[in-house]
Amino acid sequence: MKYKMIFLGVITAGIISGCNMNRDKNNEANMSAATDSSMMTKADTGMMSGSKNSNMPVPADVDSATGSNKVAMAKPDPTKKGKKGKVIIVMDNIKGTGDMNMDKEGYYNSTEILPAFPGGQKALANFFEKNIQYPQDATDNGVEGNVKINFAVDENGKVYAPKIISDNIGYGIEKEALRAFSKMPAWTPGKIKGRNVKTRFTLPITFQLY
Repeated sequence: MKYKMIFLGVITAGIISGCNMNRDKNNEANMSAATDSSMMTKADTGMMSGSKNSNMPVPADVDSATGSNKVAMAKPDPTKKGKKGKVIIVMDNIKGTGDMNMDKEGYYNSTEILPAFPGGQKALANFFEKNIQYPQDATDNGVEGNVKINFAVDENGKVYAPKIISDNIGYGIEKEALRAFSKMPAWTPGKIKGRNVKTRFTLPITFQLY
């Protein structure tokens, strides 16, 4: 009986010892994996945040309206490199959108009488023609495209909060559109039932080389 008990005790001790060794190995592996994961997370975070320690380049094109990085979508056209640029306001697309219902912030996306630039659409086209300088980077690369600026007009005609809502063209085009827009004078406000209302409005602008 003593021999059996001793033998069983040795076997039991061996099993427990083996289990402990396996557990230790698993713990070491888990700790190593966790350490690697932590190091990768820190590295990824540093690269994504554009920190000084990161070797990842920060995108050059930044949406001035939102501050977020955006990749240029335009494809340069070699046949238009170095040509003159002009800006066109697509008059037929200037309109309100949706129903004449006020949103949670007190704005209307559509009105009976739309907000209007002083002097009308021709004067608006002249305003952008005089105030927009076609970006040199865009002419050098033969880049053109359409920009949509969404903005607000309050009850007194004040124009504010411009934001690009179209795909990013890049090459300085969005920045130039917003720069010119910053010089915008007051508009005639939108009206519903004869009452001035706050309105959100979208203005399409075409950058074209010729």
